[in-house]
Amino acid sequence: MRKVLFTLHKYAGLVLGLLLSLIGLTGSLLVFDHALDERLAPHTVSFGPSDTPASYAQVLAAARTAVPGNPAPTRLMTPRQPGSPYVVRFPGPEGAPGPIEVSVSPTDAEVLAVRGWGTPAYTMTWLYRLHYTLLSGNTGKTVVGLMGLLLMVFCITGAVLWWPKKSRSGGRRWGKAFRISRSGNRFRFYFDVHRVFGIYFLPLLLVTSFSGVTLVFPQQVRAVISAVFPTEPLAALPGSHTDSGQPISPDRAARIAQAKFPSGELKRIYLPRDGADSYGISFRAAGEVWQNYGASFARVDQYSGEVLMVEDVTAIPTGNKILRWQFPLHNGDALGLVGRWLVLLTGLVPGLLFATGAYLWWKKRRLRRAGQRSVARRGWKGGPGEPHSVSG
Repeated sequence: MRKVLFTLHKYAGLVLGLLLSLIGLTGSLLVFDHALDERLAPHTVSFGPSDTPASYAQVLAAARTAVPGNPAPTRLMTPRQPGSPYVVRFPGPEGAPGPIEVSVSPTDAEVLAVRGWGTPAYTMTWLYRLHYTLLSGNTGKTVVGLMGLLLMVFCITGAVLWWPKKSRSGGRRWGKAFRISRSGNRFRFYFDVHRVFGIYFLPLLLVTSFSGVTLVFPQQVRAVISAVFPTEPLAALPGSHTDSGQPISPDRAARIAQAKFPSGELKRIYLPRDGADSYGISFRAAGEVWQNYGASFARVDQYSGEVLMVEDVTAIPTGNKILRWQFPLHNGDALGLVGRWLVLLTGLVPGLLFATGAYLWWKKRRLRRAGQRSVARRGWKGGPGEPHSVSG
């Protein structure tokens, strides 16, 4: 059994390890995607406080006039930190890789940038497309999900192969299994690096791969989670009453929703898509451990301001909590700054394991060929007790 797992681990790694390395590397770069984006595009960052910051309505109006055709916005994302802009999202043109995003200053509603999501000019979102879909739409997204499942298989087979064998005395050399030897040759060093880094990062690799699979195959994972933990089905999002007169402003909708989460931090406003839709306001509620993710929300009637639905992520069944945790676990936000750095390092590990594994395979193959050539030469020249030619 161990030999079968070794063969599976080795050849699957050699064939698909480079693709896993690419997915891991891009994931590492995305851990601090917004901070890197502001470095790459400093013109999107506004500085200086204001006594009268712009209202949501002013921000949306300014963003709308900056987009050709004056389309209706679909969502507004609040600044992630002081100095960061509001980001207003609009539907992208036909054939575009993603929506249009407009960065707007929170102090005076000045439009700072208009960018197409997923384009090379919008570097971090292009990397997001590469990480999530391999730039190949739904087909690439499915491949990435399957790579996540494969990484979980690598973790399991790697753990089995790492498990120390019994010595002649009946014990296991646990200390050696967690240590990189510096006294051996280069082959031994790379072997220890491959084994030790793999086992130390095993829990994080399992978490990031499972959370990635959840993001790609949410329905399938939900079915699995529901079989083990109590889980409520997804509720249909309520619509607004279409005969109630003039729509309320997004600022009023936000104030109404805020009353349901008085200590919550507003993260996003999902705008009504049509006359029958409602406002969706997401919050990072009190008790949520992540910083940049709002998993709690309220739905508000766009005409009457009636609160149609409220979901506090701290008070939902265990299965639903597990599902809601997957995105902030995947990018490390669930564990704060330390978690983000851990996920960043974890994303580099598949590349390290592929490089060391490929070296070990190449070295053993080279030694095996050298041995075969040596045997062939001895057979031709005739060794002790051997014929003078291979054919005899």
